[in-house]
Amino acid sequence: MTCGKASIPGLLLGLILLGLSACSDQNSAMNRSEPPLPQVTDAQLDALSGKTFYFAHQSVGYNIVDGIARVLARLGRPGLFSIRELQPGQPVPEVGVLHSKVGNNGDPESKLSEFQNYLDERLGDARPDMAMLKFCYLDIDKGTDVSALADEYDQSLKEVGRKHPETLMIYSTIPLRVFNDSWKARIKRWLDMDVWGDEANIKRNEYNALIRKKYAQTGRLADVAAWESTYPDGKPHRIKLFGKEYAELIPEYSNDGKHLNDYGQQVVAGRLLELLATMGR
Repeated sequence: MTCGKASIPGLLLGLILLGLSACSDQNSAMNRSEPPLPQVTDAQLDALSGKTFYFAHQSVGYNIVDGIARVLARLGRPGLFSIRELQPGQPVPEVGVLHSKVGNNGDPESKLSEFQNYLDERLGDARPDMAMLKFCYLDIDKGTDVSALADEYDQSLKEVGRKHPETLMIYSTIPLRVFNDSWKARIKRWLDMDVWGDEANIKRNEYNALIRKKYAQTGRLADVAAWESTYPDGKPHRIKLFGKEYAELIPEYSNDGKHLNDYGQQVVAGRLLELLATMGR
């Protein structure tokens, strides 16, 4: 059946079915006033307070950093360690969370280069115990060769790790976006028409699968995408497209479908703190 010959009853039925399929049971945990706290002990937090973690990022990274501060306050440990954005010409703290924007969105190579430059030169004599580079969702679009990008990320971080064995490399998946769920998008999908953003989010899923394959077994993978697409009760959030299921940013974790709101920030930051707390060395 061609798009132009779709009958009105058939179209209405399709819209109804699409509307029903888009509905899901409300996760009871989402009705809580606050997100769940990370499973970390006071001893782990005390050990973490003496470490230095360098985090290279863009806008979603700011969301996560804000979430760390909120989570620590809720744990009753505000000011446990300093959280400092690195600025040119300012001294680099010896401990705490150090973070900075690196490179340009849409140009992952520039981020890899600047991340290495920070560790080689811009941090000076400060040697972080842990370091992580997180790409932005904008670094992958529908035309990205995700296999080549995953290999480039792998090779670049291995090189940095060889040059700086004192710093533990922590790897990261790429953040997701919410799939377009407007009525126009639903109609287009039903008519087998392209919807802007679908292919890019599918590519992000493919890239993240490659990153998990490379690093999940290391115990040093910050699976940001999984944290963004998992409800507090552990249930994964998936959308079905083209006969396959894909992870997406849980809509309730965001106000704009791209960045993390207060709830989402604390969910992701809490999981990151859990990971960092296991990195005792």
